[in-house]
Amino acid sequence: MEISPAKPSELIEILFLLKVCILDMNAKGFRHWNSSFPNTELVVNDLKCGSIFLAKDKGVCKGMVTLNKQEPEEYKSVAFKAKSTKPLYLQNMVVHPTWQGKGIGNQMVDFAQDYARENGFDCIRLDVFKPGEIARQLYEKKSFKEVASFHTEYQKIPFICYEKQL
Repeated sequence: MEISPAKPSELIEILFLLKVCILDMNAKGFRHWNSSFPNTELVVNDLKCGSIFLAKDKGVCKGMVTLNKQEPEEYKSVAFKAKSTKPLYLQNMVVHPTWQGKGIGNQMVDFAQDYARENGFDCIRLDVFKPGEIARQLYEKKSFKEVASFHTEYQKIPFICYEKQL
């Protein structure tokens, strides 16, 4: 498995992966991602910033993760515990349904931690939709600590915030 920065020429591949993953999430009852999030504008912006990373095996895109320096707007009211001067924000991590349960998410979290350390970040912050028990278990297994939660205006179910000091 190779995890590397996405190229602008891979936009269609990214949008297809997101569409498949959104349909899978919605079928499982997770409706926090839909036709309006993540939208094409967000993806194009993240792609231009070089913050999208693709997990590929023999040229086949099996997953993606966004690693951002910019704090998400929803985090402005969250009381994170780590005294961080340079946090990295792990967002929009997905694994194609065909390859879920094969350790790809685990590899992407390891990649994010290595990337953070190599680029001088002192902690990683992220959020998980509360019903996403499998994702929550993955981050907890990797020693991320639950620190807070928040609601968005369009969701009644909270998002759980995690962080890990590096």
